[in-house]
Amino acid sequence: MRCSWTNTTKWMFIMLFQLVAKAMSLKDLKINVPEAVASGDTVIISCHYDLENAALYSVRWYFDQEEFYRYVPKESPPSRVFPISGVIVDLLKSGENTVTLKSVSRSQSGHYQCEVSADAPLFHTETQGANLLVAELPDSEPVMTVYGMPAPDSKRIVAFGETFKTSCVSGPSYPSVNFTWIVNGIRYPSTHSGLRDIGQGHSWESKEAWSELIILVDNQIVSSNRKLVVRCETNIYTVYRGAAEVELQVMDDNFWINGGKVSPTIDQRGGSKRGDPEYSGLTGSAIFLFSVRYYLFRLAILWFIIFLVS
Repeated sequence: MRCSWTNTTKWMFIMLFQLVAKAMSLKDLKINVPEAVASGDTVIISCHYDLENAALYSVRWYFDQEEFYRYVPKESPPSRVFPISGVIVDLLKSGENTVTLKSVSRSQSGHYQCEVSADAPLFHTETQGANLLVAELPDSEPVMTVYGMPAPDSKRIVAFGETFKTSCVSGPSYPSVNFTWIVNGIRYPSTHSGLRDIGQGHSWESKEAWSELIILVDNQIVSSNRKLVVRCETNIYTVYRGAAEVELQVMDDNFWINGGKVSPTIDQRGGSKRGDPEYSGLTGSAIFLFSVRYYLFRLAILWFIIFLVS
């Protein structure tokens, strides 16, 4: 009977302990670390959690398994920094939930962990981690070149039905930029792309990124105003966006382009009255010539009447 009472007491104690643990547990730990930032930026990383009825024992931050910041509310001062090369913590802007890192550099790219521990008697501990990329951005906007075309300030004309090639070059960056081609609002993947050396060495500073687009000028991309707007967009995550753009005029025998041939055929794509006889330069010239001849004829009749009268 005594043994039975002892076992019953033991199980009751265990159940009571579990209830207390459940009521005083740490849960819903969430970490917020930006996916990517630019070199030199100030970065705020944060860690949020629900202690329910438990007290906080400590919050610890790790960079690639090395502790660099600790917050213990029972200590004075509660915040403490552990020196790691390149990691600069702004203590005045750091606390229980957030840590502010100043002037981050590429060496601070890596894995960041937040470890939260509840106080006695359970000392329940949870850990969450996330990666941070510190990017080196290009110094300038990308540059586009259309092969076979004259200088940028000259007229750019491309023939309907031909294939043209254009390239886009972005300066050194880490990581290299992503390219997106857009022609009259339609997105196209790069035909070719890669990295090429522009200097000595093997670091990111000695390589520029390039992309080429080879495309056929057809009805799919030509707009009603007979223009091609070719745009190259570059990006590194959401940290950097660059763009370059050129405009090309499409030359076609069925349309008047800068004094070229005029056809009475109406543009089948709609939206343009180019080629309509009522709006063509040829029709205007004919009307003008007809008017001149008409007034000359009337003037000749007037002179003839005056001659007869006199």
